[in-house]
Amino acid sequence: MKKKLTFICLLLMNSIISSQTATQIVNLQTPDLDETSGLLFYDGKIITHNDSGNANLYEVDSETGFITRTVEILNTTIYDLEDITQDNNYIYIGDIGNNYGNRTNLKVYKISKADYNDSDNKVTPEVIYFSYEDQVNFTASLNNNNWDAEALISYGENLLIFTKNWVDKKTNVYSIPKNAGIYSANLESSYNTNGLVTGADTSSDDDIIYLSGYSSSEAPFMFTIHNIPNNSLNIFSGSVSEKITNIAPLGNQIEAITLFEITPTKHRLYISNEKFTTFLGSIPIVFPAKLWIIEVDVETFTLGYLDNISQNEKIKVSPNPFYNTLNLSKKVDEAIVYDLSGKVITKQILTKKLSLQNLNKGIYILKTKTGNSVIIEKIFKL
Repeated sequence: MKKKLTFICLLLMNSIISSQTATQIVNLQTPDLDETSGLLFYDGKIITHNDSGNANLYEVDSETGFITRTVEILNTTIYDLEDITQDNNYIYIGDIGNNYGNRTNLKVYKISKADYNDSDNKVTPEVIYFSYEDQVNFTASLNNNNWDAEALISYGENLLIFTKNWVDKKTNVYSIPKNAGIYSANLESSYNTNGLVTGADTSSDDDIIYLSGYSSSEAPFMFTIHNIPNNSLNIFSGSVSEKITNIAPLGNQIEAITLFEITPTKHRLYISNEKFTTFLGSIPIVFPAKLWIIEVDVETFTLGYLDNISQNEKIKVSPNPFYNTLNLSKKVDEAIVYDLSGKVITKQILTKKLSLQNLNKGIYILKTKTGNSVIIEKIFKL
């Protein structure tokens, strides 16, 4: 009977694996990274942390899963570290886990990148304390409240916190300033994810937000958000993708996500899961902590949107191919030229004529933005 059960389980696992959209690349170092909870791609390195046990940041080799550097966060009392994000000058780590819904010491650690880059492998953070503006009940209720959170992003001048709502399976988005202090987090947006959001990241220009999580059955999922109105913290007023399900096999509890590369056709992200153990009768089934890669097609962020742009809003470029100058049919708020690896070559604002004489011959990607309209197309330098 046991042999039959094992065979059935293997068939089920193979069926699930064949439908996944993420690719497992390596197991993470055990037991040091068994509780990996946040991911950051900074300066070509993968950085992670555990949700409890110590106040360390770990740089990880993507080929071996081994820790290559450990950085200690000084002068901290860790409760539940859940996510990590960055802007140009700082790294932010969210001590925002709140399984019982009764914490009154929620905080984000703010670390300068100059301090992180120092060779002594120690950092001293500033602290941003906060509470939710609409929370009035602090009665402990394990995994039965809407005040837990595991996802944090830097977004313009603010930090955005995505809650992990155990009760209604939604996520609420709260904003707090980036400066050290004590704040009441403002409720900005809400969305029915029908699952638990556990990780978030943004593109470098804040144009796209990526959310990951898992359902009550542990099935991993992902959302993307784009076309967010300028200067708005109501991010779910943008275009929200359909729920991308089965991004990893059932049983891999996805905890974190980070963008590491944008190409003309794909956005490439790392995701990670923590160690998870379940049982088949008395037989333990262990899912080790792992690092994965997931790719999202660029069409996810453009198709179905361009069709809604009127002819008056569309931007025409000429000549294309061009030699030194590219003319636009109307002035745009922003024009960005990428090479085919996704690297930004030039960014120009409030313009209708691009001076591109320093570009080498070849194919490039032009993204123009006017108001809430974003248009992406290929351009050819002669």
